[in-house]
Amino acid sequence: MNVHSIRFRLTVWYAALLALMLIIFGGGVYFGLARYLKAKASDQLALQARQIAETWLQRMDETGEEYVVDEIDEHLSPRATHRFIRLTRADGSVLYQSDPPRDGSFDPSMIPPASPPYREGMHQQHLPGDVDLLIYALPASVPGAGTFLIEVGAPSHEIERTLHGLAFTFVVILPLAMILAIGSGYLLMKRALRPIDDITSAAESITSRNLSERLPVPGTGDEVERLSQTLNRMIERLEKSFRQVTQFTADASHELRTPLTILRGELEVTLRQNELTPATREILESMLEETDRLSETVEKLMMLSRLDSGQLKLERQWFDLTELCQDTVEQMRLLAEDKELRLDFSAPARLEVKADPLRLRQILINLIDNAIKYTPAGGSVNVTLAQRADRALIEVADTGQGIPADAIPHIFDRFYRVDEARSRELGGEWLGIGHHQDVV
Repeated sequence: MNVHSIRFRLTVWYAALLALMLIIFGGGVYFGLARYLKAKASDQLALQARQIAETWLQRMDETGEEYVVDEIDEHLSPRATHRFIRLTRADGSVLYQSDPPRDGSFDPSMIPPASPPYREGMHQQHLPGDVDLLIYALPASVPGAGTFLIEVGAPSHEIERTLHGLAFTFVVILPLAMILAIGSGYLLMKRALRPIDDITSAAESITSRNLSERLPVPGTGDEVERLSQTLNRMIERLEKSFRQVTQFTADASHELRTPLTILRGELEVTLRQNELTPATREILESMLEETDRLSETVEKLMMLSRLDSGQLKLERQWFDLTELCQDTVEQMRLLAEDKELRLDFSAPARLEVKADPLRLRQILINLIDNAIKYTPAGGSVNVTLAQRADRALIEVADTGQGIPADAIPHIFDRFYRVDEARSRELGGEWLGIGHHQDVV
């Protein structure tokens, strides 16, 4: 997975935003539910405290204290309902205190007595055994008996159990839901960005040879469609500029051929004159050589322009590649001997291929010529022809200084030179190739 891709970054942002939203939502639900449950428990405890005050304590002067105690045990059943109930007089003495609940969740005797002045409200009491008790206190004025403090409490484990269940849901269920949402979001983004992948693939296939092709334009009406249209207009402008450059190269090359031909003819006529001094003849011969070199450069420029415009067609035919290579090597042998180089050639007796012999000969001449130019005297150039499966392999290797590692990626760049000064000194027109193999 590409961590720098838009798809990955959008997924990370989506996951982070979703996680933040879930954390905020989960925290809000958790604390909101905790507050709601405690408020509900407080209301229930307050309701029972008011029931005690209004139903039994208010008539205690008529019914007596024992009646109040019996009614609380009978109707509220603290042991069965796991409630804590205590009635405390104004002097601190206890009228009634419930027994421990049947489940043994807490011991009422461990709850400290209330001290005057009595105030109404909810508080939480922590008991041994890691038990928390919610206690609602309600002062009540009883006719003929003074003030009583009614305390009604209940363990908070029911609330805690509910909150733990909710926390378990958040910890286990929500991450799974988030993973599912992230996976779905990634697939949706992958589908949404698929047109960009198609545009990228199409753009990579467009070169100077097929500038007439265009990128696919998805009919989505969004930014991707506008991007495709903009890129297509840019490619159209590039195609137009490229055609103009190619046409200029072809026109310039064509226009240069006539004056160069005239100049060459005039130089040859001048050289036939007998009254020329040796120095003048030497200058004219040098001018004729430079004219030939310039004519050759013009011809190559015309060939390049035809190649770029697609006008240059390969003339494929069956021929003996061994014979073509042998003739080319023999043609270059005198050049190698002039530099005191050994030029060797090895090939099978006959190797039939279907290709353009003229273009192959040009390529082989360029490779051997560069190898000779950039190999010092006393070295060697080896040309090898071999068959690999259904392909023919031509290797040109020499003992020259070779190509620097940082220049190898540029060996197919047009007019690229490793060392401009050395190339001008040796008169090379193409990249020097040394101490490595070139495969055709």
